[in-house]
Amino acid sequence: MANTAPAPGAEYPYAVSDIARKAAEFLGEGWGSESGHWGTSGQIHTPGGETVTIGVDEEGELYVNGPTSLEPVWLDDESAPQSLAELAAIAETVADITRDIT
Repeated sequence: MANTAPAPGAEYPYAVSDIARKAAEFLGEGWGSESGHWGTSGQIHTPGGETVTIGVDEEGELYVNGPTSLEPVWLDDESAPQSLAELAAIAETVADITRDIT
């Protein structure tokens, strides 16, 4: 049987941490970001030092969880970005959510 697995990086060309980094760029000066383990999560740091976490739940849905959030905010109908334009669109949504919960 032939190997039908996609080439490394082909199925998911961007890590969740890439979304966090791009969202921090959209948020502007004073905001920062860092990668979680293996890029499977990301943290956005507010100018005041609080941390917002971005991750993927067990059902494969992207979520944003703030420093005082009781429940994370899930992104509706977002799938893994396949292009820089898709990455930017998701990151913009994450930036908007981050502003709302911090």
